[in-house]
Amino acid sequence: MSSLTLHHHPLSVCSMKVRLALEEKGLNWSSNVIDIVREQEQLEPWYVKLNPNGVIPTLECHDAETKVVTNSARIIRFIAALPDGKSLLPTNKNDIQLMDKLIDLADEVDLQILSYARHPSMEKSEKILDARINKSLLLAEQHPELRSRYLACADRSDKSKTFRVDAKRIKDIEQSAFESLSFAEKQMNGNTFLLGDIYSLADVIWTVVLSRLDLLGYIDWINGNDFPLLASYYQRAQDRKSFTLAQIQNEWWDK
Repeated sequence: MSSLTLHHHPLSVCSMKVRLALEEKGLNWSSNVIDIVREQEQLEPWYVKLNPNGVIPTLECHDAETKVVTNSARIIRFIAALPDGKSLLPTNKNDIQLMDKLIDLADEVDLQILSYARHPSMEKSEKILDARINKSLLLAEQHPELRSRYLACADRSDKSKTFRVDAKRIKDIEQSAFESLSFAEKQMNGNTFLLGDIYSLADVIWTVVLSRLDLLGYIDWINGNDFPLLASYYQRAQDRKSFTLAQIQNEWWDK
C-alpha cells in the first residue's frame, strides 16, 4: 500500500478538493500544513523544488519510489485511480466522459480571483499578495537556480492584484461560472448526485466549488433561486461525513 503525504492549507480551496477526495476514497494520509498567508512557506526553496509553481496542494505518493503530483484536478484523478479504497469512478464509458467534463468545468471556475475580489478586507488580501511578490523576488536573487520559477510566482501574484479589481474580468469569470453551474444543474435532474446515485469524483470537486461560492456570497446560486437542484444537492453533500473530515470550511483567511 502506498504512503501519501499532502502539503496543503486548511483554507485553500484547492487543498479542500484533495482532502475530500482522500476522505471519500477512505485512504490514510499524512498532513503537512503550508502557511500560505503569513510565512508564505509555499515559496521556500525546498517546496519550489517539489512544486515548480510554488502553489498548494502537492501530493507525495511514497511506494517503491516517490511520485510527486501537483495541480488539484490532476491530484484528485490520481487519488481516484489508486487501487486501494472505494471507487470514485463510474464504469460506464459515457459516464466517465461526463465526469471528466464536469471536473474540467468545475476546475475552470477561477475561485482564486473571485476570492481575492470578494475578500472582506481588500487591504489585508493585498498585503498577502504583496508579501508573496516581495518574497518571490528576494528568493529569485538568493537562489539563481530557481530564478525563473520565482519570477513566475511573482508575476502570477501581480496579475492577481490586477485581475481582482478588473470589473470586466470578474464579470467574465462569473458568467463562465454561471454557465458551468447551469450545466451541472441539468445533470441533477432526477439524480441524487451528478452521475446518478453514486457520489463520484465529479461530486468531490463540485462540493468544494459550491462551498466556496457559498462563502463568496453568491446567494442566488447557492440558496436555490437560480439552481434549486444544486442547492438541494449542496445540502446533501454537507451532510456527508467526509465533508467534516476533509475540513471543507467556509472561512476567510486572515480576516
